[in-house]
Amino acid sequence: MIASYSLSLRVVHWLTALLILAQASLAILNILLYEPRPILAEWLVQAHISLGAVILTLAVCRVALRLRSPVPARPSRRTLRIASNCVHTLLYVCLMILPVSGYLRLAALGFEIRLFGVLPLPALTPNISLAKLASGFHDAAALVLGALLVMHITAAVCHKRLDGKAVLNHMAI
Repeated sequence: MIASYSLSLRVVHWLTALLILAQASLAILNILLYEPRPILAEWLVQAHISLGAVILTLAVCRVALRLRSPVPARPSRRTLRIASNCVHTLLYVCLMILPVSGYLRLAALGFEIRLFGVLPLPALTPNISLAKLASGFHDAAALVLGALLVMHITAAVCHKRLDGKAVLNHMAI
């Protein structure tokens, strides 16, 4: 059994973590600046969408890498192993739902979306029902992602005590 994840998985993991932190920051700034500085808020939304596309790409790459790479030993206790698998699967699902629902939310409202200000994404016919549905998915997935990240970080820190293994070392760069 290997002692840590592959370097490529570790790099993608930490890059994704940094981008999620950036995404949360952009979302909060957008909420705070929407009324007083709408032009800046628009720029923040475009940056948020662009980073979302990067996160989606990294999530897909990470799943592909994870399926091809050997992994360190999973928790020995069955309940911890099941919980770990569920949390990781749901993290991947959220990382894929969020960018797609965010795009659908804005495109269905008729917004022009350009990744990094250059690459246009397909426009949609305005559809308020689709925008509301996508908005609900986006907001729910963001809350679920936040809760999962708290569980993921807490488990990584507490694992030594629960299972006798320093799982933080598995993702150390």
